[in-house]
Amino acid sequence: MLPPWPTWLSPFSKDRLTLPSQCLACRAWPSADVLCAACQQRFFHPVFRCIGCAMALPGLSPERPRCGTCLQKPAIWQHAHAWMDYSYPCNTLIARWKFAQQPALAAHFARWMRQDPQVINLLETADVLIPIPLSPQRMRERGYNPAAQLARHLSPEQYLPHCLQRTRHTPAQSGLTRAQRLRNLRHAFAVADAQRHRITDRHVLLIDDVMTTGATFTAASRCLLQAGARQIDVLCMARTP
Repeated sequence: MLPPWPTWLSPFSKDRLTLPSQCLACRAWPSADVLCAACQQRFFHPVFRCIGCAMALPGLSPERPRCGTCLQKPAIWQHAHAWMDYSYPCNTLIARWKFAQQPALAAHFARWMRQDPQVINLLETADVLIPIPLSPQRMRERGYNPAAQLARHLSPEQYLPHCLQRTRHTPAQSGLTRAQRLRNLRHAFAVADAQRHRITDRHVLLIDDVMTTGATFTAASRCLLQAGARQIDVLCMARTP
């Protein structure tokens, strides 16, 4: 006979053993998630964002979905969305995920993002999810691709790895202007010949962890459209303000 369920694990699920942990934002203990319920309620507030630049700006609504800048100069994609702004605690969580060897955080991020109605809509309308790839050098340094992790956890059925490839290693984008980033990424992406039939006339949702100027999404979207994709939408976990 199994011993009685230990009371110190309550209110954690008895269907799946979940050991208590400390909230990574307020340090409360115990927490059933990497962020406690109070912090999730405090920080997770889905907002309507410009479908061109993914910025949360005043006056935007489903009836007025684009900011003035994106009306004057539309993006190459049809719809962009970011789950949160790149601010606390999202920025510290992403730093742990990308640079502190904590890949397991991706599953939590994807679960939280799937609670956002705009994320759900993008997933439901897309045919395939394609992550922004890392160069082989960056993969060796990091050991995993955060964008690929996020795409796989968001929708494993739609996840299409190895389609979009990084053709060369590029210097870090941080500190560069949008124009410099675009030059940095020129001819940096390609679609594998054996994968072209999988995106021909398909609605593609491009996935990345952070969007800053949109230069990476622009270069990757242009490559996919030239390879035959019908429409591109883009989704990221965070957007820099």
